[in-house]
Amino acid sequence: MRDTDPIREELGSAFSRREVLVGASVLVATIAGGCQMVSVDESEKSELDIANETLVTNFCRDWSLRDMDALLPYLAEDLLYQITPGQPLITSAAQFAKQMGPFLKNLESVEWEILRSYAVAPLVLNERIDHFNAPADSKSPSMHFHIAGHFLVEDGKIKIWKDWPVPGKKQIIG
Repeated sequence: MRDTDPIREELGSAFSRREVLVGASVLVATIAGGCQMVSVDESEKSELDIANETLVTNFCRDWSLRDMDALLPYLAEDLLYQITPGQPLITSAAQFAKQMGPFLKNLESVEWEILRSYAVAPLVLNERIDHFNAPADSKSPSMHFHIAGHFLVEDGKIKIWKDWPVPGKKQIIG
C-alpha cells in the first residue's frame, strides 16, 4: 500500500509497513515495561517551548488583522502547509500569500480561538475554533472550523503546518 500523505511525500520520508510495525512494537514494549507519563508543570517548560508556543499563538492572533504582510514574517520561505487532509499542499510562503491573501481581504473579520495549546521543543499543537466571518452582503458564507493544528517551528519560523478537523465537532459553512 502506497503512503499518500503529501507532507511525507514532499519531505521524502515514507515509512514502510515493517518500520511502522517495529516502531509500534517498541512503543508497546516500552509502555508494558513500566514507562510512565509524567505531567509537566507550566513552570517547567523550556525557553524553546515557551518561544515556539508564543510564536504560534501570536500567529493565530494575527489572523484577525486580515493582512498577509502581518502573517508572512511568522512563516519559513519553504513553508509546507496543508489546510486539511485531502487538500493540495502549499509549498512556500509566497504560494500561501497568493492563495490566502485575497481570501482574507474579502472577509469582514477573522478570529481564531485557541482552546488548548502545548509545545514540545520544535512542535506546537493546538485545538482551535477558526471563525471566518463574511460581510453581511457577501455571496460567500461565513465559516467556523473546530480543528487541531500542528506546527513545526524551525529557526523561529513556522516550517510545517497542518490542520485536521476535530472528529465529532461541527464544521460550519454558512
